[in-house]
Amino acid sequence: MSKAPIKNKTVSTRVTSEVSERAKENLAKQGLTVSEYIRLSLVKAANNEVRLISFLNSPEALAAKQEAENGAVTEIGSLADFDDWIEQLDEDEN
Repeated sequence: MSKAPIKNKTVSTRVTSEVSERAKENLAKQGLTVSEYIRLSLVKAANNEVRLISFLNSPEALAAKQEAENGAVTEIGSLADFDDWIEQLDEDEN
């Protein structure tokens, strides 16, 4: 009788078809499926073996912060415009 742990939890996420296809292609080159990659990633996370990436410290974010602090920004719309754009993205996805 096998002593393999029982896998009884399903985890899902939503991405665009393009991201899914590109991920499948790239992972296949390494002999992995998306499910295997996610499973391995979750095991590493469970064992505290991952380093989280801080996007706030990226060169792009730091440059944007410096521009904002120096007043070198251009307003391209209001918060309401942004909310409308997000709603449109949600509608397009469905």
